Amino acid sequence: MTSARSNLIAMLERVADGGDVTAQELDKVIPDPLVLDEREKTAWEELSHWADDDDIRAKDIKYAASKREWMRGHLSTLRDIDWHPQPPSIHQRIKVGFWLAVFLFSGASYQLRWGIFGGYDKQVTVALLFAGLWIMLPMLGSLKRH
Repeated sequence: MTSARSNLIAMLERVADGGDVTAQELDKVIPDPLVLDEREKTAWEELSHWADDDDIRAKDIKYAASKREWMRGHLSTLRDIDWHPQPPSIHQRIKVGFWLAVFLFSGASYQLRWGIFGGYDKQVTVALLFAGLWIMLPMLGSLKRH
């Protein structure tokens, strides 16, 4: 976790718990928001709006409460764990490519009534669908979560 993210989390917690953040504090902690990732930049923008809207929050309690809820939402987003993507290996790519070719061939045989599998085209296609899910299941862990 970067120091910018930890500072953003601390400021979001302060606002969500009923505290306040000023524009000067935000600028001091994060002088260059352009270096932030997408989620951090969104949270920074929300904190910046919070600092600028103190007059509106003073007049409208519901507005302030809804903004505090937004801060809680940004907190959960920033606290999410990043999964680091792992590209598929050459072995996985070959396996999936072979599966795709056979699956498309059997699907075409079923749809076009070629009868390549002796009347079992539909069953072969369904079996290949489940085999494909089984082949791709280990790759799901390499996805990146936001």
